[in-house]
Amino acid sequence: MLNVYKAYKESPDVRILSHSIDPDHDTPAVLKQYAQELGITGTMWQFVTGDREKIYAIGENHYLVTAGKDATAPGGYIHSGAFVLIDRQKHIRGMYDGTTLEGTQKLIRDIDVLQHEQE
Repeated sequence: MLNVYKAYKESPDVRILSHSIDPDHDTPAVLKQYAQELGITGTMWQFVTGDREKIYAIGENHYLVTAGKDATAPGGYIHSGAFVLIDRQKHIRGMYDGTTLEGTQKLIRDIDVLQHEQE
């Protein structure tokens, strides 16, 4: 996602929202420090946390992704790794494998397409 941020950090039309899947650890202070370590400035990329069950419900019901505790997974959580592209009308326009360079590049190309559609 850092590549997407760098590609669009000057664009007023692009926003990134990252939901924590580990709200017990990811307090607002921890998320703020993480953003600072990545060099994130401004309000384009927001890191949010909250009630675990509500976060998981938002993912499943609105973004069509899943996350959950799994003691056998690295870090103790399993999640899809999906990036979801949502337009101004709150419609899902694409889902991308955020764990691969190819998925990230496709997301960037599709953001460009979406920006041109809305001109």
